Formats: sequence, C-alpha cells, structure tokens
Amino acid sequence: MVKQVMRITGIGFSLLVISSVTQAIQPEKMSDPAGKVVYVNSYHTGYDWSDGIAASIRKTFEKTGVELIVFEMDTKRHQDEAFIRHAALNAKALIEKHQPDVVIASDDNASKYLIAPYFKNVDLPVVFCGVNWDASEYGFPCRNVTGMIEVQMIDQILDTLRGYANGNRIGFIKGEDQSARKEAYFYEARFHIRLDKRFVRNFTEWKAAYAALQKDTDMILVGNAAAIPDWDPAAAIVFVETTTEVPTGNWDEWMKAFTLVTYATIPSEQGRWAAQTALDILSGKSPADIPVVTNKKAKIFRNMRLAKKLNIIFPMSFIRRSQSVTMPVRP
Repeated sequence: MVKQVMRITGIGFSLLVISSVTQAIQPEKMSDPAGKVVYVNSYHTGYDWSDGIAASIRKTFEKTGVELIVFEMDTKRHQDEAFIRHAALNAKALIEKHQPDVVIASDDNASKYLIAPYFKNVDLPVVFCGVNWDASEYGFPCRNVTGMIEVQMIDQILDTLRGYANGNRIGFIKGEDQSARKEAYFYEARFHIRLDKRFVRNFTEWKAAYAALQKDTDMILVGNAAAIPDWDPAAAIVFVETTTEVPTGNWDEWMKAFTLVTYATIPSEQGRWAAQTALDILSGKSPADIPVVTNKKAKIFRNMRLAKKLNIIFPMSFIRRSQSVTMPVRP
C-alpha cells in the first residue's frame, strides 16, 4: 500500500489527506477493513502532545486500507471564542462533505465545540481521546460516542513532592486557556486539595508568578507552556535553576527540564487506542458496546540539577523506576 499525501491549508486550519493508492498489493496483506476516518485535532502540528497522538493514529492505520483525513482546529494558538467556533464549523463542513465511516476527535475543544453540539446521538460513530478527566459535561458516552479520557498522575506527583516539601500549600501555574482552568479546578475537586492558581498570558507573567509561588507555596504543579506564545525554553531553564526553592512536578514529557519530577502521560497511548477502536467499529462493533476508558501509562523523570539545588536525594526505589533528565549543555 502506497500512501499519497496532500496538504491543504486555509484560514485557521490545515487539512491533511492520506489516501490509499492501489499498487500491486494482494488484498490478503491487509489485516483490517478499509474505510474512511476523519481525525479532528483540537490543536496543531508542532504541539508535542498532538503530534504524538497523530503519529500513533497514522501508525495504527498503516497497511489497513483506511483513508485518513486530518483536520486541525488550531485552538491552542488561537483561543478566541469566535475563532474556535468558526474552526468547529469548518470541521463540521468537512465531515459532511467527506461522509466518513468514523470520526476521531482529540482533546477537549473538538468534543465541546464540534462533537457535542453537532454529532451526538446521530448515526455517525465517534471516538474521542485526550478529553481531560471527565467527558460527562459533553454528554459522553452516548449511543454513537465512546473514547479514552486523559488523566494525569496528580496523586503520584503530589505524593512524591510532599516527601520534600516543608508544608502542604500547593501552587499551580499554567498558560491561560480553557484546559488549564478545567484541570486546576478538577484537581481541587478530585483530590480534595486547594491550589494557589496562577494563569498567565506570556513569559514575563510566567516568571513573575513562578517566583511568587516560591514564597507563597510549599510545592508547585507546573502545567505546560503551550498557551504561552513567547515561551523561551533556554531562558526558562536558566530562570528555573536560579529561582526554584520548592519541589515542583508536571505531567508533560516536554516540560521535564523545568521541574524536579515528571509523571508524563503518553500521547501515543491515546492515539493508538482511538485508532484501534475506530478499526473495531469499522469491523462492525457499536460504540455503545465499547466502554469509555482512561489512560494507564506514564513515564517518570527526575531532574538531578534541580534535585542538587534543593538538596534532595532520591531513594533508589524512585531512581530505578524513573529516567534522569538529559539537560542541554550550558555555556
């Protein structure tokens, strides 16, 4: 099976079509049924989380005969409500044009602005992934929608940080967007904690808030920087290493250089499950018979430079199950 790739761009979105091309391949080589799948990505190519999901979806569909059409809503870089709603309408128009057999929708905005208002309880099967913590606010699951919820290992992160903290005041810092606020308030309700929440709009605000949290809290949950348009990774590493006074943790692998510990969710787990579920539906299984699940895997990282600064010695049990962060060479 040869894949023919065509990219189409438009205002606020990009479209990638991967179409099957028949070329001297015996039918019995294909182990899964052919069909058409539209994958709606809430975000954009270049955002590590989305890239991991997309790559695993494509890999799962390799040699299956599935035609994959990808629509990027680009709502991480463009958070204006009008933009998001317009992107959802563009995605809706694309779905109606191509009439897929299954839709895969990743992350919250695709579920909130596209699937819930336009494709809930219809005949078109939908598989979601990357929805943070709870999909019931979108009315999922329902007769045509199932999926994988994304849960971060917040309890494990906090258990680790508490071992090195001088108190129980917990800070939370992340770029200002809908996912950040949903995460923070859900963590408070789910884990019965109170967070000192800081939502920032740029790198300058991030540095000021991060520095303030060193005095105001005893440990900090550090969300990713995807919604901070002028984020400077090199400058952030220097700032963190000179400013950090309390233990910090996060749940995104690409943020591991900026916190003491990382319990990273794995985007490929989301994408692989969603794509395999789509194949199951193409084989005749009903979404109503497929339970909603949560992710189960995480990669654990330890930042030895921050550990040294904070005079922290990790136990061997933690070292054995974690990876050391490889830091860039400082001039």
